[in-house]
Amino acid sequence: MKKTSTNTKMRNEIVFFDVETTVPIVNRKRFWMLEFGAILVCPRQLVEIESYSTLIKPGDLSAVAERSARCNGIARQSVASAPTFRQVADRIYDILNGRVWAGHNICRFDCARIREAFADIGRPPPQPIGTIDSLSVLKRQFGNRAGNLKVSYLQSINRTMIKCV
Repeated sequence: MKKTSTNTKMRNEIVFFDVETTVPIVNRKRFWMLEFGAILVCPRQLVEIESYSTLIKPGDLSAVAERSARCNGIARQSVASAPTFRQVADRIYDILNGRVWAGHNICRFDCARIREAFADIGRPPPQPIGTIDSLSVLKRQFGNRAGNLKVSYLQSINRTMIKCV
């Protein structure tokens, strides 16, 4: 687990989270957050304490292209009436701040999107007390033997393994 120094109140829960974003058509275009979902888990009993999930209307609705919908299943009409990030920022901050963050590829992708979204509204982002990134763990443990390590690939392996049992 990667440790992070922070002046926040320390809590021992683990929050597993994921964000879905637009897919920029041009490399210099930005990502817009379209969905945030999190499950807060007690690490001692491994039980869910709470969960939160919301679609998010991006600052630029035209950025939700057909390509984005093919990647994550979120179409422009799905987020057109969703709350803006500013409207859900307090809830996202509360569920993330001062906890251990866990997820797949969060260090390189999701954490950056969280920081960008809070910067867009002029607020400091939540801070983790540590991170657990399943992509990093899999790369370190299995290298290329684990396949492409995308969540969709890992899910297909998991479904195959369940059928074999």
